[in-house]
Amino acid sequence: MRYKYILVIFLLSAATASSQSLPLEKLPQGKTAPVINGALNRITNGNMQGFYKKLLQVKERDSGVVNIIHIGDSHIQPDFISSVVRNNLQAFFGNAGRGLVFPYQVARSNAPLDIQSSSNTSWQYNRLAHPEIPIYCGIAGHVIKTTRAIAKINFALRDNLNGPQYFNRLKFFVEKAVSTSWMLETDSTNMPAMITGSNPDLPYEEVLLDKPVNKFTLTAHTASNPQHFYGVSLENGEPGVRVHTIGVNGAKYDQYNQQPTFWEQLPALAADLVIISLGTNEAQAGTFIEDKFLEPVDTFINRVKEIFPGAAILITTPQDSYKGKKSNTVMRELNYSLAAYCQKNNIGLWDLYKVTNGYGSAKNWFRRGLLNKDKVHFTAAGYDLQGKLLFNALARGYNDFLLRQ
Repeated sequence: MRYKYILVIFLLSAATASSQSLPLEKLPQGKTAPVINGALNRITNGNMQGFYKKLLQVKERDSGVVNIIHIGDSHIQPDFISSVVRNNLQAFFGNAGRGLVFPYQVARSNAPLDIQSSSNTSWQYNRLAHPEIPIYCGIAGHVIKTTRAIAKINFALRDNLNGPQYFNRLKFFVEKAVSTSWMLETDSTNMPAMITGSNPDLPYEEVLLDKPVNKFTLTAHTASNPQHFYGVSLENGEPGVRVHTIGVNGAKYDQYNQQPTFWEQLPALAADLVIISLGTNEAQAGTFIEDKFLEPVDTFINRVKEIFPGAAILITTPQDSYKGKKSNTVMRELNYSLAAYCQKNNIGLWDLYKVTNGYGSAKNWFRRGLLNKDKVHFTAAGYDLQGKLLFNALARGYNDFLLRQ
């Protein structure tokens, strides 16, 4: 009889977990779909339990916010991969806001599809991978600079797959100096507001609106000193998930390490999970030297641990791509090294390289229109599939966590 009770309890627990389970994304099927090793599409190593527990608490209590930071290179800057994760998690757990954004168009760079920015003048701009001017980049891995007194940044959020996007809380990352002065204008009735950047205790200046909006105009108001703008976090006061995307074209681990302003501002995002998607640009080297590669990786990871001691860390490996006329052998060695590093240091790993069948698989993706003509970057459809795979790996981890509760 005792075993029957145990079985009933188990079945009830499994049914409860099933009702709370995170639905997986459907993947493409048939001859046009690339070969995927679904059995390997899981997160290994690391301790993701605290992250999953917080997700469950938000779902059950309908309160609280889970913050995810996704840091990467040109695969991440357009937000194709991270937007799939964001939209799916927010549809299930709730939408806590768009998170960190940057006026990429003002900096003359490619932007996520839901970000629209413009200005009445030209700005100097910089990104940490290829600095054009001698100033440090901030939390978004970029910076824009002006000395003009009436330089405007016009910013708007477009709708996403879940519908209209709004915000009523803005956290501006601007120069921390007495001379800093910006005027914020929105459709909110408690406008305009002045942003001085003078609070030394916070890396940002916060503005609360009396109603939700989807656009704003920010105007530099001091001509005597240069004004630096690093980004803004757009939040809405609602419970759920917030995914901050930090992507920089051409970026490497060591280039992030060399940006003190980036690390000074990063704690403001209060991460529960930090996803790191780098390595493609390091793999463009002629040969792979493991110690030279792992040293900046270790420095980067240790800084993340120091800033977010309670956060889960997830490293993703870059997918197979070409160098010249064949698959990149340096990429293969680099990914094996990353996987071994994660296992040795108990860091979460999503091995996209193996999930997509590793060396030589780029040919398969190119033939199906998922790898771009440069054979290093992917098409929008290719990135969308990568995003679905990453979301499914996170969802499986979360669903397994539910079964153990």
